Parts: sequence; C-alpha cells; structure tokens
Amino acid sequence: MKPRERVLAAINGQLPDRVPWCEMVIDPKVTEALLGRPSEFTGRFNIDPNVLEILPLDNVAINLKPPDVTEKHFSAGVEYVGAGLVKGWDDLDFLRSQLPDPTDPDFYRPFEEYLDAYRGDYAAVACLRAGVANTYLSMGMEDFSLALYDDLPLVETIMDIFNDWTLAVVEKVNEMDFDLAVISDDLCDQRGPIFSPQIINELFAPRYKKINAKLNIPWLLHTDGNFMPIIDDLMAFGMKGIGNIEPAAVDIVELKAKYGDRLTLFGNIDLHYTLTRGTPAEVEESVRQRIEQVGPGGRYILASENSIPPYVLPDNLIAMGRALEKYGYY
Repeated sequence: MKPRERVLAAINGQLPDRVPWCEMVIDPKVTEALLGRPSEFTGRFNIDPNVLEILPLDNVAINLKPPDVTEKHFSAGVEYVGAGLVKGWDDLDFLRSQLPDPTDPDFYRPFEEYLDAYRGDYAAVACLRAGVANTYLSMGMEDFSLALYDDLPLVETIMDIFNDWTLAVVEKVNEMDFDLAVISDDLCDQRGPIFSPQIINELFAPRYKKINAKLNIPWLLHTDGNFMPIIDDLMAFGMKGIGNIEPAAVDIVELKAKYGDRLTLFGNIDLHYTLTRGTPAEVEESVRQRIEQVGPGGRYILASENSIPPYVLPDNLIAMGRALEKYGYY
C-alpha cells in the first residue's frame, strides 16, 4: 500500500498492509541530526520531507494553528509558553492583530507549494486547533478559570476569535490536497480532565462541532493526559481517532478493548525515557509491544506520545523505524 492508503485505511477501520507511523512534528534539531545538515523546512513546516528517506514515516504535516498570544521563553533550545497577554475586553483588538489573515492567499502559497512538491504518496496532515488551548494559554490558566465564573462572555468571545480563525482556515484546507487533520487542544493532565464535563460539553463541544461540520476530511483529536473519564464526551466532537496517548496516563490496552472498534488510536511511545534516554533495543521492544497489544484488527497508528522534541535521540527514531518494519506488517 502507499503511505496515504495505509493511513486512511487505519483511520477508516480497515486493515492496512502494516501499522502506519505518523508524527505531527519533528523538531528541526532532530531533523538536522538525522540529515547531517540544517533543515530547510522550519516554522509551520512540521516535517522535513527529506527525513522520509531515512524514516519509514507515512505522512507530512503543516502547522495551521492560530498562534497563542503569550510571552515566550527559551531554555536549552526549547520554546516554553509564558504568561498570557490577553487579560480583558480592551485586549481583543491586540489579539486580532496577532493572527495572520486567514483569507490571504499569500498565507497559504508556501504550503500549497510544499504539498505540490513533496506530498507524493504520503498522507498530508493539517494541524489545527479548535481555539480552546489558544484561549486558556492566551489568557493564562488562572485568569481563564476565574473568567469562566466572573466574565463568561469574555471567554466565549476570545474562544470564538480563535475558532472563527480556524473555521476560515478550514475553508482553504478543504480546497487543498490534505488527507486528514489533527486538532490539538490539551484538555487533561496525567490525573484526569483539567475541566469539568459541563465546561467541556457547554463551552468546548460547540466549537469542535462547528469545525467537524465544516471539515471535509477525517480528523483526529490530540490531547495530553488521562482522558478516559471524559472519552464519551470527547467522541461526541466527531473525531475518527484520539492520541497521542501518554503511557503514564492511559492504559492503551484497555482503551483498545473498549473503544478500538470505534476509534483509531495513535501514539503511546514514551518520551519521558524510551525515545529520549533509552537504548535502541529498548525502543525496539516498546514498538514491538505496542504493535502486538493494539495493532491486531487495525485502527492503530504508531507515534510518539506527543511529538518529536529536540531532546529525542536520533538513533532511537531510527530504531523505531526499524522495529516498525520488523514487526509492523499484518
């Protein structure tokens, strides 16, 4: 099968020839280490297509998320989100000024050229947000939480600014040659949901459902943490799958048993140790286990538990690919 066919088969509940491997982001530093030279693809180009000659990945990916309006801090080459910069109604014009024009053809031209030149037989992924994480990050979690009770219209207005931006982007995504989307909003931590089911169903779900209604390609939901207590609420958003499934937060075997006939699962390869500090042999064993545990019957896409940050060991990525080729065929 071609990589695109393999990914779409897994998403649609069909059995591909092998387990697909999809990453939404590979940090340029890891790419540079793999290629032996700096990457030409940075910024919103999440995957340098040249790594496809080294790793048996099945996708390319483009970041079409609205930017968070926050302070940024850098440490050891990693960008960290700082304080939110949107504190009240007087900041809304500033917020709007930070967002690229989603109707400007020039904004999309580099992405169209990227897909035309490099997509080939690979699955093309549009990385989006529904506006939830943008809102709580841009306000700051404490101010966001207080405003839920003190000034809910402000929260809804900010969320709609981000959501409307994504809805405008979706119109263009529908015209471009994308195969699927991943919508990323972290709704949980390792202990469980960050927000109550009431907030999720009354505030977040309508924004997700707007995107689901407008998007004409399948999409997967990404959230960190333990989402099991709210998975039925999340499934109402309309996604085809969920990931990247932190091993420390979610038992993927239990998830597969309960929801594997309805959801494609992706991710679950550990970043806290295995890919970042482990040995290639340990990576191989982890990949073997995941494929053995959740690969049967399809609906599993191999991936890290989040993305490929700069501190992942390149040799471990290569080991991940070799293990996939060794154990991943049905």
